[in-house]
Amino acid sequence: MKLRNTAIAIGIGAATAAGLSLLKVNKNLVVGSTAVVVGAGLMIALKAKNDVNSKERNYEYFFNRAQDKFELADYEEAILDYNKALELSPTEICLVYSMRGNAKRNSGDFDGAISDQNKALDFDPLYADGYFNRAIAKFKKGDFVGAINDYSQVVNINPKDSDAFFNRANVKKERGEMKGACEDWRKAADLGDDDAAKFFRENCE
Repeated sequence: MKLRNTAIAIGIGAATAAGLSLLKVNKNLVVGSTAVVVGAGLMIALKAKNDVNSKERNYEYFFNRAQDKFELADYEEAILDYNKALELSPTEICLVYSMRGNAKRNSGDFDGAISDQNKALDFDPLYADGYFNRAIAKFKKGDFVGAINDYSQVVNINPKDSDAFFNRANVKKERGEMKGACEDWRKAADLGDDDAAKFFRENCE
């Protein structure tokens, strides 16, 4: 099975920070006591911006640390850091749920993994990686039909996803559906997947 375990932290609050950057103060209009009001307003805006930046830095810190722990196969600690990142309500919440789901999957918690991928997909029903990662968890749990359905969702969203075709072929092979497996390996091979081409030669020719 081909896995998808890497991701990039983008950070949170980009839209809010951009909105704050549009705040302009026309100094020519600041006269007398009005300066105090405008000054106070600017101080509040700057504090809000600093809070956003701090939240963004904290999110990125916990998410990136979780990613590092994931790469070291320290899944339990990674999950704790993903939890902290989620508490900061990042805009890329689909990504965090999906990555936490992968950590749960790799630690043997397949039900928890599926639940997290479900949450990611609740936020974005077209999040292809959510279906892809949920398919792997379902496969490991023994739900081959569910895994095939999820890989089918991936290729419906992205017909050029060779990894989804390759993995779906392997699940079909486990079910004894060699005709379907060969069709998927061939599709993956046509998309440039060398492993799929090898599997096709070994099993279908």
